[in-house]
Amino acid sequence: MALPRRFSKSQEGASRTHSGAPRRGPAALRWARISVFSALSVIGSFMHLPSPVPTVAFDSSPGFFAALYFGPWDGALVCAVGHIATSVVNGFPLGILHIPIAVGLAAAGGAMGFVNTVKRRWSMVAGLFAGVAINTLSVVIVVPTLGWPVALSLSPYIFFASLVNAIVAGAAFVSVRGRLRF
Repeated sequence: MALPRRFSKSQEGASRTHSGAPRRGPAALRWARISVFSALSVIGSFMHLPSPVPTVAFDSSPGFFAALYFGPWDGALVCAVGHIATSVVNGFPLGILHIPIAVGLAAAGGAMGFVNTVKRRWSMVAGLFAGVAINTLSVVIVVPTLGWPVALSLSPYIFFASLVNAIVAGAAFVSVRGRLRF
């Protein structure tokens, strides 16, 4: 195949990021994808799971799926936006604590995506486990304000919600793995 003069042999094929990893597409396409999954997180924020705190909802599933399918950065961003959207929908019941909680949820989504990039046989399951564990342990963020008794009483609800969100994201990922083109 003859290349135009402005391209060298090193530029042939897939474009790469600064770190050497393959780029997932043009920037506009990536931001559109993040916007679509963030919108799905907003929709999920209206579907609540039983909990004393109203921000426990299905807002993490799109972020977990994005982390599994598109990578850690996309998943982290969608998870953070999803939690902030849930907080806005419910009137910020924990106040300013929702910002560090969103950072904790972004860490969970990022870790899930990072563990899944290993491409081993059980990497998706390990990624889901890592995301659920980090999301559940992020309840420690509320300890300085609400205390250990409240944090420990919220842990089972957060674990259950995170597990349900991870199962939904994992099932969606397995059903479309390799077939979805964004």
